[in-house]
Amino acid sequence: MTVEHVDVADTEDRPGGHEPPEGVRATGLGMRAGEGWVYRHVDFTADPGEVVEVRGAGGTGRSMLLLTLAGRARATTGQLRVLGHDLPRGARAVRRLSAVARLDDVAVPEGQQTVRQAFRERARWERVRPAGSDGLGYRVDETRELTGLTAGPHERVAGLGALQRTLLAVALAALSRPRLLVLDDLDDGLPATERDLVWAALHRVADADGCLVLATTSGGDPGGGPGGRRSVELHPARVAP
Repeated sequence: MTVEHVDVADTEDRPGGHEPPEGVRATGLGMRAGEGWVYRHVDFTADPGEVVEVRGAGGTGRSMLLLTLAGRARATTGQLRVLGHDLPRGARAVRRLSAVARLDDVAVPEGQQTVRQAFRERARWERVRPAGSDGLGYRVDETRELTGLTAGPHERVAGLGALQRTLLAVALAALSRPRLLVLDDLDDGLPATERDLVWAALHRVADADGCLVLATTSGGDPGGGPGGRRSVELHPARVAP
């Protein structure tokens, strides 16, 4: 697998002479399982406040790459630094600073839960304790507005359409104001117009909280879209050493 880094315009200079917050720096990253490679030769960088699309067809290892970048899986080759921590040594710190919106069965709310219950459970899980008597309610309202989530608090997750389920996943992940937010299969079950709504929501979250957002797609659409996101391209890894 190779990743082609798409150049973007230089970011604005940061005043004060302080070291800027770190995002992701991956060099020669690979994961081997059994007799084959899950992903291989991954080289890319991403900075806080960016929204980056990780594009790749099935079999390119995009889901496992997201797990690795979020400190929840371990690469077997290469170097990886995320949010100022070298992995795998700093994986615990990265897990604490990152949030998974949707990735396989990780962080997915139960279908029989209501939207309100899903928020409360995620708040307990992430230990979100905003100040004030209605701090959590205020933060929930903030994330709903950022993401454009319109599902009512008493609606069951199982009854939501694909767009609202995806926006709910993003809102739940944004609840704790993570420094890194990852979303797998953004384009799963969504037409182009609804995919654009999700990208716009991710950009609002990144802009509001300064977090780095990484989202995978099957690569069926051309790059660009709302917010001028950039993309990296994954290709199938070779089975041979």
